[in-house]
Amino acid sequence: VAGDPGLGKRVETHRDHYVYGSKPLDPNIVLDARRQQLKQLVERGTVNLKHSQGGIVDIEYAIQYLQIKHGSRLPILRTPNTMQALAALVDCGIVTRQDGEALRKAYFFIRMLIDGLRMVRGNAKDRVLPPVDSDEFIFLARRVGYTTDDWQAGARHLQTDIVQHMELTKEFFERTFGRL
Repeated sequence: VAGDPGLGKRVETHRDHYVYGSKPLDPNIVLDARRQQLKQLVERGTVNLKHSQGGIVDIEYAIQYLQIKHGSRLPILRTPNTMQALAALVDCGIVTRQDGEALRKAYFFIRMLIDGLRMVRGNAKDRVLPPVDSDEFIFLARRVGYTTDDWQAGARHLQTDIVQHMELTKEFFERTFGRL
């Protein structure tokens, strides 16, 4: 908060009490919100890198939920940066090192794909993967570094990695909240 430092401190204290207060966040509220996102933002038969199960939102929701759940007793978790929060969750023993590393890799992998889609399509609006058998998917694979003499092989390798990262993210989300 810019301006009066005393006012800023009071606002931060009020925010922390509200977010990390004694009343725990009901995970069912988070699951309901996530179900609505899936229903409204993911078209059946498509993979939305942000909103599909295993996408960026699952990583963010799980990390933020754990921050809120444990932040009242562990102030180190109170950061708006997703990767800093994940590192703190690992350091505090709330998330295993193995899960932390898998989530970190998945987060940056999916971000790389979103950036690649922006380059392929020329805009930042659409986060839906093109069909795997399309020229657009092959171009995406090449754009994000899956280059071989056989372009289809590079695309297949990318598809395998997408499935692996999103499945690991989905599994962590489900261990944190339950099934969607």
